[in-house]
Amino acid sequence: MAIFGNLNHMSLGDLLPLLSVQDGALEIFNLEQHPRVTLYFTGGLLQCLYVGGRVAEPLQARSIVSRLVAARRGSFEFAPGARMRRCPQPLGWPLDQLLLATVTVQDEIQGLERSLPHPDTIFALTSERAPEDARLSDFWQRAAALLRRGASARELARRLGMPLEHARYYLLKLRQLELLAPVRARGGQERRASAAARLLGSLRRRFFGDRQAWNH
Repeated sequence: MAIFGNLNHMSLGDLLPLLSVQDGALEIFNLEQHPRVTLYFTGGLLQCLYVGGRVAEPLQARSIVSRLVAARRGSFEFAPGARMRRCPQPLGWPLDQLLLATVTVQDEIQGLERSLPHPDTIFALTSERAPEDARLSDFWQRAAALLRRGASARELARRLGMPLEHARYYLLKLRQLELLAPVRARGGQERRASAAARLLGSLRRRFFGDRQAWNH
């Protein structure tokens, strides 16, 4: 039978166990951060996720599911038996494991809030070895090209279409595995140079007057 309602009454976390025994499509709309999202389920697996009519790749799909689990505004409708649209790369994620992994990451992010790197700290790869954890591997594969030249969490979040806190979390995890290291904070050197220039200018005016006096 069809299932419909609002996320403020039934969250996605409550819905997923019910959908693990059904095949069909769950449409979620009236969301704050996303256009309409459609999730296709078969045999207890999340097979494909569409956002705004486009297929989400695995890393983006994980981020969207995480946001949907935390969302408390939006409407949903489940159409049992709905046939999946074309999906180039089926996800094949068991719903119970997906929900557990999503909640675990959210709890870790909250617990590690003070340890997460600054959004503008630039990181660069120190190894080409891909992590074994599937969640980290998805991020590593998408972010590796950017991290080879150096990239911050803010840039990665923007370029990869994911929440900033997730990008910071993944960078922390990869750093703990010694797969990357911080380089510098973007703009930090410029800010330090600017501050030094202002200080020098102040001393110059105080002790030597104008520029001609300083130069002579």
